[in-house]
Amino acid sequence: MLMTTDIKEQFHLPEMGVYLLNHSVGCLPNTASQSFQNDFLEPWKQQGSHAWEHWLNNLTQFNAALASLLNGETQQFCPQTNLSSALTKILGSLPSAPAGSHILLSERDFPSMGFVIQTLCESFGLKPRFIPSEADLTDLNRWDEMLSDDTWLAFITHVQSNNSLRLPVAEITELTRKKQVISVVDIAQSAGIVPIDLNAWQADFVIGSSVKWLCGGPGSGYLWASDDIIEQCKPIDVGWFSHQDPMEFDIHHFEYAEGARRFTGGTPSVMPFSLSSKSIRYLNSIGIDTIFKHNQKLINQMINLIKPGKIQSPLEQEMRGGTLAISFQDNQKVLEAMSSSGIACDLRSEGLRFSPHIYNTEEDVDHLVEVINVLEG
Repeated sequence: MLMTTDIKEQFHLPEMGVYLLNHSVGCLPNTASQSFQNDFLEPWKQQGSHAWEHWLNNLTQFNAALASLLNGETQQFCPQTNLSSALTKILGSLPSAPAGSHILLSERDFPSMGFVIQTLCESFGLKPRFIPSEADLTDLNRWDEMLSDDTWLAFITHVQSNNSLRLPVAEITELTRKKQVISVVDIAQSAGIVPIDLNAWQADFVIGSSVKWLCGGPGSGYLWASDDIIEQCKPIDVGWFSHQDPMEFDIHHFEYAEGARRFTGGTPSVMPFSLSSKSIRYLNSIGIDTIFKHNQKLINQMINLIKPGKIQSPLEQEMRGGTLAISFQDNQKVLEAMSSSGIACDLRSEGLRFSPHIYNTEEDVDHLVEVINVLEG
């Protein structure tokens, strides 16, 4: 078994019983409290304003941890509060789109992303175009058809949140490059559980979060920008940390920083990234391949043992993220039974979602299966 007791003991698991909500919030690493003390509070207590040197290094370490995790370069990453803010900054930074252009997205994308795109389309004189919810998002012919001559930008969700469908991003971005369409990839539901190679994708932008599989807590999102597009980006939401020399203090002179740092804006948040960088490094030391294999082993165990219910996630491992969605005859009743039995999961449009991480065990799955099979008969 890939999971070891030593790994499980590195996290604070909720006392409720079996925690399978890692698609929502990953469990708190044991190192978090000490990291918060050493990397945020102590420099502040001991150095006051001079703590900034230490704090800014925390941001650099966060970017470096992501670079190692995702096969990118440190300067290509920029910390962000969340994905919505990151997407807003990206869309607002790009040269004006040709008149009549549209942004392509799917009706299955996370609603917050749709809110951003539709609002900015209205402001910029663009149109959103949706791939219908019933469409097969893994069908490259459908993407080829929807990426028409008037497509300016395509938003691509690597792993869908409701059913964990995993899209062939490298093949889709190959299409966008051929058609000269800007690509933005959402990895909120895949970073930390599915191996990702940004060099292989060759997307223009990638946005993500640390709160889920990366166990880094809220407030530590990020964006990645390719070297091929960054010089075209002139963010509207700027501040002194977007400036090439933040310490110049000349109000009459502004020059965008090199790399993704131009997306920073004003004085950056520090605390969330002080925590998440340590978590990312720890998970990366285990190996995302190892974590994914363990996750898929437990999901396959669920699929093989659960008698009733309709599996809504792909049965093929190569098409699936880290979550298993199951629809039952009475989803609300099953959800209540899960809660009463100490199993943490949630309910969305595709059914109940169960997401095992590296610290979950075969015994956790056995307990889940027993509750479901007794309930559903």
